[in-house]
Amino acid sequence: MTLSAKEAQDRLPALLKQVAEGEEVEITSGDGSITYRLVVVARKTAKRVADLHPNALVMSDDFDEEDPAINAMFYDNA
Repeated sequence: MTLSAKEAQDRLPALLKQVAEGEEVEITSGDGSITYRLVVVARKTAKRVADLHPNALVMSDDFDEEDPAINAMFYDNA
């Protein structure tokens, strides 16, 4: 949708809602020499909740121990 600056000024809240819903909106200057495009730059995301899924991540006690087979792949072929 393309509108003049005057039309956009009169309908700005509705245009912002349309842009948020994915519609492309362009606004032209009075003489048509410049066109502006309204775009969504960021959306608010839901606030993160600590411990939302308790015990969902389980890590073994030896997770940080080195594996000789993996080390051999990276270090023994030098």
